[in-house]
Amino acid sequence: MAGPAGAQSLEEASAAALESSFVLRAERARQDGAEERLRGAIDAFMPSVAFTADRPLRSRITYAPDAAPPVVGLDATPRRAPSVVGISASLPLFDGFRRWHGFQSARTLAESGRMLLIGRRQQVLLDTALAYIAVLRDTRILAAREAQLAAIQRIAAFTDKQFELNDATRTDTALARSRVQEAEALRLRAQADLTASRLEFTRLTRMAPERMRPPRLPDGLPRSADAFADLVRRANPDIAAFQLEAEAAGYQAKAAVADLLPKVNLQFSKVAQLGYSPVLDRITDTTTRIVATVPIYEPGTLPRIGEASAFARQRGYEAQDKELATLTSARIAFARRQATAEQYTQLVARIRELRETMRGFGVERAAGFRTVLDELNIRGELANAEVAAEIVLNERDGQSLQLAAAAALLDAAPGGPGGRFDSLAPPPLPALRRSLATVPVETAPALRGRAELASKPLPALVLRVSRAEEDGR
Repeated sequence: MAGPAGAQSLEEASAAALESSFVLRAERARQDGAEERLRGAIDAFMPSVAFTADRPLRSRITYAPDAAPPVVGLDATPRRAPSVVGISASLPLFDGFRRWHGFQSARTLAESGRMLLIGRRQQVLLDTALAYIAVLRDTRILAAREAQLAAIQRIAAFTDKQFELNDATRTDTALARSRVQEAEALRLRAQADLTASRLEFTRLTRMAPERMRPPRLPDGLPRSADAFADLVRRANPDIAAFQLEAEAAGYQAKAAVADLLPKVNLQFSKVAQLGYSPVLDRITDTTTRIVATVPIYEPGTLPRIGEASAFARQRGYEAQDKELATLTSARIAFARRQATAEQYTQLVARIRELRETMRGFGVERAAGFRTVLDELNIRGELANAEVAAEIVLNERDGQSLQLAAAAALLDAAPGGPGGRFDSLAPPPLPALRRSLATVPVETAPALRGRAELASKPLPALVLRVSRAEEDGR
């Protein structure tokens, strides 16, 4: 069996998910298009250069009246259809600031795309981490259900022996068998849930979950909801992306106004006409000019300006609504995380009380003060409490990850020692990370690899802050 060094970590799973995510690859391809659009906006400030070649295939020129051609200087008619070869360049000197506003819009949209890429990366890391802790949760729940089934089977076997000795009734044996069937059904359900969690983890990471280290989640978030909301306002990539898109729409509205402003171009051309006439074989025209155009009326100009202005206002309102919705969701998630942490503390305390109850239950059962029904009920109640604690623990950790993702704090890089967001809630009682940790061996068989993991401490793992998409460049 592999040692602890071979156990999977959340860092490795996150790195694999970032590498294999088709969603992230699609987002990077979209960002590549935005960067190319920005380069195109910069190229708009360069002159346009063209080469022209014109060679007539058939041409016939007639004159009326048909008279002897006069000679004027060196030129004489009849003319020919000459071939034309030339080069021309045009540099816009002033276009109503269309190119400038177009460049600002492209630059802002490219920056917005980078924020969206960071947000998509955070979502991939969040999905991977949630899948990782879901596998751990379902593994522990399956162990609890297997321990419950084993305990109830022992109770049923003991009840059968008591029935043979006339110390139990048929009702007791039938009740014990029914509880065995119920425990088996719950075990099968837990096994199916674990299979589904493993498949989801494999879908995200392209790797099968093996022995997995308990993760250390991000730490360092503010203690108050207001401080956390301020952090989200500054760091959330989706809020920044929406604000940048609204700014880009404003630049596009300004660029639309250029249809009403004069345009000034600097033009240079050098054109040679070959075979111009019987006397002149070549005429070369080299010209540099400034061309100014003042628009007077063009159909549809004002409606286009109004449409662009309305679109800019729409984007502005959407950015404000996105910020309000995100901050409200952040406050709600913060409050729920605190409530979930307190709920988990209460569930852990309840499990401890149930374990204390179990210590004296065996003596009372042997003395005849407890019935088979009492023993079955206490075993089932303990198992259900353990499962409920694991579900709430997973919910608490998932909410912690969601809070970190909202502030763009997830990353796949290894870091120093981390915590479990204990700063987000009042210090709880000592956390029972595995609710089955204090169950006797005969009640809760150890998970595969638990002995190896317990024999040697594992290196700490933390998800660190990341605001840059370095691997996507």
